[in-house]
Amino acid sequence: MINFRFQILDCRLRRLAAQSRLLGDRQAISLTFWTIFFGFILIPILALSIELGRYYSARAEIAKAADAAALAAAAEISQRVFEETGDLQPTSRTWANAQAFASINNGYLAQYGVHAVVTGISVDAGNDTVLVQVSASLDRLFPSAVPGVIVTEMGYAEIRAFSR
Repeated sequence: MINFRFQILDCRLRRLAAQSRLLGDRQAISLTFWTIFFGFILIPILALSIELGRYYSARAEIAKAADAAALAAAAEISQRVFEETGDLQPTSRTWANAQAFASINNGYLAQYGVHAVVTGISVDAGNDTVLVQVSASLDRLFPSAVPGVIVTEMGYAEIRAFSR
């Protein structure tokens, strides 16, 4: 009878030991799952959200520079040429002034080596508006993740100083 009780006790202890190992295995599986989840899913999503925020912030900065360049270009349209021909034409001073104002209003990105460049100025004489196109390469902000990121933004301004 005593031997039988020891056998039952021994069987229960083995079962508890097996359950304990199984419980340990469940914790190991849970730890493995969360490690994979954080490493391959959560951290890349977090990194992507930070990079997208930086991208949209850079686009807003380039758009601000384009608007400032358009206002500067509108102020520098040649009044003499307008009075003589009735045509609104940008001059070299228009381009220089637009570039200067684009650079001034690009302070945040300039500290990272990203510079806004005026790539186009067009004048619509019918609507008396100036359209300035400003571009910047964001390779310095995203060197390895996405190479070759170029942002182009347009800025509009009205010319109100002239009368026909």
